Amino acid sequence: MNDQTDFEIHYQFRGEPRHFCHQAFHLCESYALHIATLHAGVWQVGDNVATGPIRLAILQAEGLGVTQVHWKKTHREEKV
Repeated sequence: MNDQTDFEIHYQFRGEPRHFCHQAFHLCESYALHIATLHAGVWQVGDNVATGPIRLAILQAEGLGVTQVHWKKTHREEKV
């Protein structure tokens, strides 16, 4: 049985709106920033933008062109 939750993550990459779906047990702001930078292709899995304080993570993501990261829980039939 899969107890993970479906999330729809939206962000801007260099001013262009992007979004994707992701499954996780829970999602926080720093992890959403991390996976958005991975999705944008400007970060690597081994490097984690989410390891420091959230303000630092936001500044790092913004420096890479990833801004306005937000997410919501979705139901399977609502997926993008």
